[in-house]
Amino acid sequence: MSPTPASPPPCDTGHSPAAEGTPTPGTPPPPTFDIDDRYLRAADEAGLLHRVDGLPVVAGEYAEPASGELQLLVEHADPTLLARAPRLLEVLFRRHPDCTSAVVRVPAHLPTPPGLLPLLGYLRHTPGPPPETPPVALRLTEAAEADRAAVGAWLARAIRHASADRGHTVTDAGTDEAVRGLLDAPGRRSYLVRTPGAPAAIGHATVLTDAHDDVSDTGFVDLVDILVDDDALRRAATAHLVAACAATAAALGRPLIGNVTHPVDPAGRERAAGVVASLRRQGWTPTHGYAHAPRP
Repeated sequence: MSPTPASPPPCDTGHSPAAEGTPTPGTPPPPTFDIDDRYLRAADEAGLLHRVDGLPVVAGEYAEPASGELQLLVEHADPTLLARAPRLLEVLFRRHPDCTSAVVRVPAHLPTPPGLLPLLGYLRHTPGPPPETPPVALRLTEAAEADRAAVGAWLARAIRHASADRGHTVTDAGTDEAVRGLLDAPGRRSYLVRTPGAPAAIGHATVLTDAHDDVSDTGFVDLVDILVDDDALRRAATAHLVAACAATAAALGRPLIGNVTHPVDPAGRERAAGVVASLRRQGWTPTHGYAHAPRP
């Protein structure tokens, strides 16, 4: 899995989740990530709730941070409208003439709408058996301030790769700003994996512990990125990094959510579909996703 930080945020409705106290440790109930009525009310108050053919849609404009592209972000559409997505997007693009593409949220139980291609798939981690002991002992530590540059370099690679997969041209300034935003996030935690006696880490995992999905009013731990540079140890190191992130999420009483990028080219889409299928066999459960389409 290669989760990336360049995922669509919710439309800014002004909706604020209920204030949270200290999280209660324990296993949280499986999140559904279904639309929350409070989100619809907040979207209505913010002028983002529209009607197309009499059915509700929450949509607004969103500037993708790494590329600067102005996108039409559809955070909710009635399933009937998703089933006839070309008609829906025709109406919305007329209302937002400056948007060059559309990004549409799709519940996990629905297929990708016609005329759109998968963009991101979100999955919930289900705790399983501990990872097997690798042939070479691995040492996991939480990243310190001295590791900031190394973690930032991995995050920058993830952002560039995700943007390239989506056909975007990312600027150095956009990448640097996105990396700084992640590194400075109050809820950011990064974990490093090393081999014995090696001063440099061979990989990292970075999470945001205070992530919140406004659409469903669900708090979660966002597995932003995992990268391991050692080919021989990648599988074992990744398993240990995921286990560390899952332990953090469990201690906070929140689900661990990762995402998989679906590239724009057919070979890349097939590869991403294989990754999702592999994750599902390992117990990861899809929660929702995003699909995209260029402006006609």
